[in-house]
Amino acid sequence: MLESVRARLALWHAATLGVLLIAFAAVAYAYTARSTLRRTDEYLRQSAGAFADALRDEREEVATNADAASETVKEIQFGTLRVTVLDSALRPLAASPAPAMIPGEGHGPPLDPAALAAELRRSPRHRPSFFTLADDEGGYRVFVTPLRLEGEPMVLAMEQPLHDRQEALEEARAVLLVSIPLVLLLAWAGGYLLARRSLAPVVAMSERAARLGAANLSEALPVGNERDELGRLAVVFNDLLARLNQSIEQQRQFMADASHELRTPVSILRGEADIALSEPHRAEGEYREALGVVSHEARRLSRIVDDLFLLARADAGQQPLRPGELYLDELAGECVRAVRSLAVRRGIGLSCHAEGELPYRGDEPLLHRLLLNLLDNALKYSRPGGRVRLDLARSDGGYVMRLKDAGPPIGSDAAERIFERFYRVDRARSLEAVSATGGAGLGLPIARWVAEAHGGSLRLARSTAEGNEFEVFLPVGPSSNVER
Repeated sequence: MLESVRARLALWHAATLGVLLIAFAAVAYAYTARSTLRRTDEYLRQSAGAFADALRDEREEVATNADAASETVKEIQFGTLRVTVLDSALRPLAASPAPAMIPGEGHGPPLDPAALAAELRRSPRHRPSFFTLADDEGGYRVFVTPLRLEGEPMVLAMEQPLHDRQEALEEARAVLLVSIPLVLLLAWAGGYLLARRSLAPVVAMSERAARLGAANLSEALPVGNERDELGRLAVVFNDLLARLNQSIEQQRQFMADASHELRTPVSILRGEADIALSEPHRAEGEYREALGVVSHEARRLSRIVDDLFLLARADAGQQPLRPGELYLDELAGECVRAVRSLAVRRGIGLSCHAEGELPYRGDEPLLHRLLLNLLDNALKYSRPGGRVRLDLARSDGGYVMRLKDAGPPIGSDAAERIFERFYRVDRARSLEAVSATGGAGLGLPIARWVAEAHGGSLRLARSTAEGNEFEVFLPVGPSSNVER
């Protein structure tokens, strides 16, 4: 492919140059042909004027116009230029020798007088005019102008052979026909070398990229010059590789953590089942106790699987929002009532305050899950006797939900990591804590994803010895208006 790119670049370079060269050569050739013909016409016009003046002077010394014409033609000769004087009936009165009869000056065959007379009959004779009589070697340029000598109308014809001009133009055409292909060939070769040199970094990058795999994505592509286009391409590609490597590492860590989290409930289930089946007969209470443990761990395992499935669909972009009209104040009240029994068992005060009615358009099940995860996290880590407070208020362009708990402070190093999957500040404590949603470390990551999926955000706003404050912002669109 690269070879074809090089060849195409070189071919386009040569084709562009060829079009320009051909256009330039055509214009230059046309200009040369036109300018040489214009100079010939000017020479003919000036020569005709000089001959007419000499003819008038000669007429004063001779008896007839024919004698004046003959004497003037003998006295004035213009090299390759031939002069013919005709009467009003186009009969020749005098003519200079044909160019071929002048020693050292002749070029091509002489002009046929009959052809000249025939053309003169077709051309207007009452005003000066130019025309060309063609032959095999370039033809003749003829200038015809009317004269009046002693009251008698006459015609003066000046003939200039164009054979030298034709030879010069043929030589010019030959030079162009040889030089243009040669220049195009050199241009193609030079363009190919330039393209090959310019695409050398691409070749190096492609060779390095061909050796990359999941195990060595950290290897960067070579960057020749960061300021040119290929250098910027390599930098962008290296950034892409870095993000891809980071994503793969996160997926590996995610799989490892998920395996660890799933192994614990599975081990407990197997252990309880093995103990229950280790003896042929057991008391009813022992069976009920074993089944209670199995049921609890099965629910925990089911919640972990549901969370993993939700995050997997979110990462793949296959978890679309199903927005509907709702009220955030009502939704928050429902979530608070759902965890109130958990708060009572732990001896934690729980309250919810909303700033009036808060109409919103969003995915109600996902928003319910967001609030429930935040409340569960707050109750799980708050100390007994503490208070958990959920406040909802309007803000510029949306709504703000602030959840304050009575848990231990979160260090600055863990302020962002708490939103990572399977991360827990105190792993041992969270596994033992009473929870409505389990303790797999997926609650806060899911809550943040739900907020961001609605165009909002979730962050840890404050962390002190008295407790922590989480803040959720949800923007309000033009359609977030619900009539009760």
